[in-house]
Amino acid sequence: MSVRVVNLNTGDEQIYTCTPKEAVIAAYAQSFNDWNTWDYEKRYEKFVVEGTVTFVCGDFYALKGE
Repeated sequence: MSVRVVNLNTGDEQIYTCTPKEAVIAAYAQSFNDWNTWDYEKRYEKFVVEGTVTFVCGDFYALKGE
């Protein structure tokens, strides 16, 4: 599964191969140069907001249906 994550501030797009929720967490963490993927969920899940059709974490969003 490919997920497109968009940075709301810059419009930049990134592609991840995971769930949309995991993708926005990864984009958010990597924006702080955090590459320790094993701890992403533990560290950043609390910042995720689930909408009707999107997941948002910080400045990043992904559509649920992608």
